Amino acid sequence: MKVLWVLNTPLPEALSLLNGHPEVSHATGSWVCALAEALGDEEDIQLFTVAPSPLVRNWVEYKGASATHFILSAKQQHWRDVFERVKPDVTHIHGTEYPYFSEFVQACGNEHVVVSLQGLVSEICKHYYGGVPEPVVRRYTSVRDIIRRDSLMRQKNDITRRGESEIHLLQSVNHVIGRTSWDRRVCLGINPALHYHSCNEMLRRAFYSGKWEYSHCIPHRIFLSQGHYPLKGIHTLLEALPSVLSKYPDTQVHIAGTNILRGESLSQKLLRSGYARYLVALMRALQLEDVVRFIGEVDASRMKQELLSANVFASVSAIENSPNSLCEAQMLGVPCIASNVGGTVDLIPEQDCGMMYSFGSKDALARSIVAQFEGSAHFDNTKMRQVAASRHDRQQIIQNMKRIYAEVAN
Repeated sequence: MKVLWVLNTPLPEALSLLNGHPEVSHATGSWVCALAEALGDEEDIQLFTVAPSPLVRNWVEYKGASATHFILSAKQQHWRDVFERVKPDVTHIHGTEYPYFSEFVQACGNEHVVVSLQGLVSEICKHYYGGVPEPVVRRYTSVRDIIRRDSLMRQKNDITRRGESEIHLLQSVNHVIGRTSWDRRVCLGINPALHYHSCNEMLRRAFYSGKWEYSHCIPHRIFLSQGHYPLKGIHTLLEALPSVLSKYPDTQVHIAGTNILRGESLSQKLLRSGYARYLVALMRALQLEDVVRFIGEVDASRMKQELLSANVFASVSAIENSPNSLCEAQMLGVPCIASNVGGTVDLIPEQDCGMMYSFGSKDALARSIVAQFEGSAHFDNTKMRQVAASRHDRQQIIQNMKRIYAEVAN
């Protein structure tokens, strides 16, 4: 079976071939790369990927280890050229949030097409400020935001427009792949005629081994996977920390992802986003400068190290579908806290799998952190790891995906 993946950005292997460095492998990327690697090993699947890039003027083709990759400029005629070149049995569009996904369907049709639901930006745009009042958002607009025309207001407007494109896409196709009760409810609300297929996501290979143990963690360290825009709710954690510090004054917070607070020079401060300025003001007001550390972008190995070193993993977002960082933490057995939003509730079916709190309640978040600190020395993560391992079983996911492809092809 020929399967064509339509992606928003080329896989690492495709970019490495474009740049002349073929030694870069699928394993360097995300869960999408892990799935590509796994499907590429299936004898009855012939995998192709196509994605736009400003690095090419028309389109190029490369033969990789487990897939044939096409990289093109985002023009409809090129989508059609690649489609005619491959003649796929199934086209799998990964995501809904970019206009060129709809353009692909317009150019190539919706027959034998299935779309994976990821963030669902038509819902995310409603929560983009993460509870920060718009007057506060405007007050902290930075020089960098003005020069780059990249303020939070502009970002929200952009994601709202992408939400309109998402709705158009979901109204144009017949099949979707989801994984939570929330994404099912949202997509069927947009198009009740959709055929909804359930399939969990494969995690990066590093997280299928290893186990968190209290004796090997750093007590009272909280780890978060990202926090560079307000949707991810870092400001709500900052507001909760003083209460936690009153009981555990040695509490530390590590935040992975883009280090939006980087630099102390005047020029570097001017390059901070408005949201970064807001976080800096909060940290100063709450005396948290020595408590919170942005550690920058991390690969899978460093992410695993941070999770195993943490006392608690926290997901404090205003909205999520099923955050893979939470799933990775559960696979390792790290004590978890998550805001009760979107599809996250499906990931924590019982208290053995983590604690949930109402987003926006700093008191509830603080109580959850304190409770995890108090109980983590005796925390039995067996059930959590079993639930996560079943949810992200690689062979089960491969077979499930192949079954979906067969249904869509027929």
